[in-house]
Amino acid sequence: MNNHLDSISTNTRLRSIGAFAALLAWCVALIEFGAPILFWVFDFPSALADYMKTYGEQMPLLLAPGYQPSLLAMGLALALEMLPISLTIVALVLTGLFFMGISKGNIWTESNIRMLWWMGLLFIINPLLTPIIETLQGLAFAIDMPPNERSISIGIGISSQAIYGILQGIFLCAFSLIVAESKVINDENKSII
Repeated sequence: MNNHLDSISTNTRLRSIGAFAALLAWCVALIEFGAPILFWVFDFPSALADYMKTYGEQMPLLLAPGYQPSLLAMGLALALEMLPISLTIVALVLTGLFFMGISKGNIWTESNIRMLWWMGLLFIINPLLTPIIETLQGLAFAIDMPPNERSISIGIGISSQAIYGILQGIFLCAFSLIVAESKVINDENKSII
């Protein structure tokens, strides 16, 4: 009788923790989506100044007083800025779905294993995009430059923070493989009994 009560208590805790973690992941996804847009909307001069300062070293015309990039250049820069943020949001939504599945008792399911795998891949891909996005943003601002003022800067460096993100992704992918293998073992044990 006591084991049954412990099982009920564990299931209740698992539901509560899983649902809370899912809610937390989804709230962070909303913040991750809204914060950059709000920054661009409410602090556009500061966002523009940051871009001009970053790319002005290669294209000094960007630092000229009163210079205003075209809507095309700014639109491309914003779209490129949102790409890694969008990948992070997808990873957070998958995290929420993973924990919601756990809260419903669906721990050893194929869908949870696939979600772990995809979360890991997104964590690996996201930091690798940073140098590519910075290069493309520089090209976006070069659109407005006269032919003799255009330049391109290609970055291939990876920061320690990017390495940390890649390692998180590798750990998630490895964990998904471990869970998949343990599911196979668990299914084999059930078929023997």
